Amino acid sequence: MPKYEFRNGFRSVLPYYTTHNTHVKKRWVGKTLLDVYQRELGEAKDVVINDIINEKLYISDNVGTTKPTQVIKGIEVLSERKIQEKDVITCTQHRHEPKIVWPENPISVVFEDDDIIVIDKPSGIPVHPTGSYMFNSLSEIVKEMFNFDNIWTCHRLDKVTSGVVILCKNRDAAVKFLNILLEKSDKVKKIYLARVNGKFPDGVYRYTCPILAVNMNGYIQPSNLESLLTLTSTIFERVNFDSLSNTSIVRCQPISGKFHQIRIHLRNLGFPISNDLFYKTQDVPLDTYLMKNELESDLYRIIFEKYPHFAKLQPWRVESKYNVDQKYQQDEFYEQKQTDYININKTFGTHFDDIHKRLANLKQLQTERLQNLRSSTCNECGRKLFEEDYSANSNIYLHALSFEYGGNTKFETDLPQWALPNWSLHQSRN
Repeated sequence: MPKYEFRNGFRSVLPYYTTHNTHVKKRWVGKTLLDVYQRELGEAKDVVINDIINEKLYISDNVGTTKPTQVIKGIEVLSERKIQEKDVITCTQHRHEPKIVWPENPISVVFEDDDIIVIDKPSGIPVHPTGSYMFNSLSEIVKEMFNFDNIWTCHRLDKVTSGVVILCKNRDAAVKFLNILLEKSDKVKKIYLARVNGKFPDGVYRYTCPILAVNMNGYIQPSNLESLLTLTSTIFERVNFDSLSNTSIVRCQPISGKFHQIRIHLRNLGFPISNDLFYKTQDVPLDTYLMKNELESDLYRIIFEKYPHFAKLQPWRVESKYNVDQKYQQDEFYEQKQTDYININKTFGTHFDDIHKRLANLKQLQTERLQNLRSSTCNECGRKLFEEDYSANSNIYLHALSFEYGGNTKFETDLPQWALPNWSLHQSRN
């Protein structure tokens, strides 16, 4: 476990070394280490050369064959040698994890027994190791804080979302929980709270609309746009409206669980989460975020022109609120027997040239922004370091309030501060 420190409301993991072995990808065969690390992994040429010279980057050949394995090191050889199919690349890297926002009481336990521990996750912390995050992830923090040997994550929340996260303490519990999620999905109910701009309609509504998003690297997610699932639904109900801030607290129950589903659905309906810069088209400080949001909104406008029912809230008529058994039987959209999939590429049609130009411009602007953020260099490894405001958009008003499964097991957190009565009044006084 590396060392970490707390300063100015952040938790920072001090730089540390980690070694990993990577089996060669087919597209790497015939290229040099310099080619792969520069062009595919984005490393600076001088940094790669330095790692090879210091024997932090090398190759073992003939791995998994009957031939003897030889370790190949040194810049004289590796600068010219072409990567082969049975090579394994070993890299010892100096890791610089991004810091995370760290409130006064960051980790609150909702429930614990021999098999699971349920945490009220703060905003701004990834649930599990991902990308540049390892020890600044919730699972690793909990493992270290409570002295667990291992921890298993069976579901996740977005980094910016707070609320209920169930972590398993042993493999058997993890398998059991995963089976519940997979085999009894109709018995799993997740309730979220969101604070959104504007006065959300009174009543209980269901919104059904396929999910797509523009990635900041210049492409559209998901990749299977030829057969995009349409059965992506969220049930919404306004809890209250605050006229002082012109915002509503909305109860959200996702029926499916797609990427950023609640955030995208609320934005599409014209009620974006009030501090979610990633899905707003107004009051957005970064040009890249604004460009992404405007393009995404235009894509959905094209979809709504052909499929106008995707733009509409449907009143949700159920005998028992949020009982989603038989969920597809009482929705007018499904009574019309619409297709479960649509071809979005065909829908975009003549707009594709413009879409691709805008995606390319977004990628270029994002690349320039990231390059400008690399303003300092690590004295030890020579890598450029990001200088970013990690508090920006690390906390959005979206909270996983409860998680219920099996019909008789439910975990629920306290309300977040921003969902309390008279919250905006207190904010204005402060």
